[in-house]
Amino acid sequence: MKKWRLISIGLFTALTLFIFNYMIGNSHQISLLKPAQAEDITNSSIALNSRSYKDSKFEIGIIEGYQQKIIAGVPVFESPEGNLAYTVVVKPQVNLQQLDDKTLAIIAINEFARGESFQPQEFQKIKPGEITLPWSGSLTINNNTQPINGIILARQIDRNVFLLLISATEAKTEKITQVLQILSNSLKAI
Repeated sequence: MKKWRLISIGLFTALTLFIFNYMIGNSHQISLLKPAQAEDITNSSIALNSRSYKDSKFEIGIIEGYQQKIIAGVPVFESPEGNLAYTVVVKPQVNLQQLDDKTLAIIAINEFARGESFQPQEFQKIKPGEITLPWSGSLTINNNTQPINGIILARQIDRNVFLLLISATEAKTEKITQVLQILSNSLKAI
């Protein structure tokens, strides 16, 4: 089975669980939520397409050559080889109160924790109202388990928290940071 199918199925599973919005307890993971040290993000060879994706809540760039799909009403963008993909989920908040970093991390974990073997790592504060949360997991299809890695950017803008999820197979894990840098700059509230 092609790797792109594995990534698509993994994202579809995560997005399906998001739609059902069944919240499970993650109190055992909260102790992991400590700020990590900042990383240096340099020398990106990935470019954005001249067009971007827009819906009623956000706009995000489309990486050159990536395919856009709508799965369960959520946009998914996937590399031609199927070994790297990204999506955006928007979580409305009750008021304009600035959320703290741990709360942003908890929101990200609650949205994606039901993924197979989902393991969040320490979050990194980018600036007030914005963190990144690296994670790892696995994907099993037909008794074939494959490790996947990724990162979630959680950014609060007014009454919404925007969650940019990037996932990759081992073949593209080294590109996650570059993809995050480019997409972070293109993610805007509408």
